[in-house]
Amino acid sequence: MKKLWKCLPKLSRKWKTVRNITFVLLTALLLPAALGWPALTQDGALAKMQGKYLLTPSEILYRTRQGDTQGYLLQGEGWVAAGRVEKYDSTSRPLERDVPMITRMLSREEPGVLVIPARDRDSATVLAAFGAPEEAVQAELTLEVAAVEPDWGPSKTVEDETFTARCQREENGYYFFRLLPHDHKGAQYCVLDAVWMRLLGAGDDFAGDRYTLIWEDAQGQELSRLTGEIPENWNLRDFW
Repeated sequence: MKKLWKCLPKLSRKWKTVRNITFVLLTALLLPAALGWPALTQDGALAKMQGKYLLTPSEILYRTRQGDTQGYLLQGEGWVAAGRVEKYDSTSRPLERDVPMITRMLSREEPGVLVIPARDRDSATVLAAFGAPEEAVQAELTLEVAAVEPDWGPSKTVEDETFTARCQREENGYYFFRLLPHDHKGAQYCVLDAVWMRLLGAGDDFAGDRYTLIWEDAQGQELSRLTGEIPENWNLRDFW
């Protein structure tokens, strides 16, 4: 081995510099590959996860953001999904902090309601509805939220509550309802706050909460009514 090494041509200072720069560049390229080629944006992290689960390419219809967490409504070929991306610090994958997840997915063939799994800057809970009659231009949504015990915070009471919101039809045909927490005084949490406090790290969980959705024409006359329950949270994540 020593004889073989001695037979190798000696590099000049210039070519040693070229060799060292080439090594640094190759390392810079191969290290991210070894760590999973992190997405550069939260949108990219969610798109990368969709490819992993063989979902068709989707269009982002709506976003919410609170802090480092961003919620999405996605539309793909034949499906509508709610998802989110949140930031975590990880020693195993230091270059990739954005963790995407899909919470719920419904068929576009039938009317439906989805919860966007991240509140907005005003702490509103946003629900998206689709599948309205063609002549509908506005709608009213009522959601009955069951009480849950928060995982953290001072000891306070929580009760079942009902929330109602109205909105106009968007150009893409979807409706987005914003439910703001009730202003409670004293030793009681608003149930919306309690839900998000309980599942801060796992996404929303309004599963089983009942809703009533009324589609209306331009004069406010009821066209049709949809009742149902918020579906189960899939909690489908791109785990490290």
